[in-house]
Amino acid sequence: MTTSTFFLRLLLAFLLLCPLTLGQDQRRQIAQREQLRKLMSRVDVDVPETDARANQPQTYRELKIRWADPTKSTTELKTEAQTQIPRASIVEDKKRSGALPRQRSLELAPTLMFVAAVDAANKLRWWSIMPDPRVVRAESQTATGELRSQDYYVSDVTLVVAFPDDPGISTLRFYHPVWNGADFDLKLLTVVSTR
Repeated sequence: MTTSTFFLRLLLAFLLLCPLTLGQDQRRQIAQREQLRKLMSRVDVDVPETDARANQPQTYRELKIRWADPTKSTTELKTEAQTQIPRASIVEDKKRSGALPRQRSLELAPTLMFVAAVDAANKLRWWSIMPDPRVVRAESQTATGELRSQDYYVSDVTLVVAFPDDPGISTLRFYHPVWNGADFDLKLLTVVSTR
């Protein structure tokens, strides 16, 4: 086989596989948008038909937020009745150049936090998933020598969140994913005004 024949076959294989890959990527994006729409409808936030993160500006804001929960730190997640709304105050607000990385999946867990950037009309403009800064994992050794881990939720933390410098964004809403036995629901933790 000559070099030109090899490259011709390689090009042909690429041209045949490329549409399949693009089709899979489109199907994944559509499935993710439907999952996002279902998730956000439970918290009364509209998800637009187009990807909320597709045409983001080439600048972003970075907020440093002081988070103070009036309840004490605990090893268990507080129930709805026990939880008071945490006080969240902006400590620092910086404008940065560049684009934010895209979140590739919508995989939730109790140790993560879902951040939704919402406009004044309750429409989703951008979203992200980040590690929950309140979670601190401790590992200890049992009497049999096995390691046991336990998550603690601290009441006072400082977190940094970056989001697009989009003038339409009026609030950042922070949610805790809670497993309902079949799927995750979002429990609102706090809302921070970006204006």
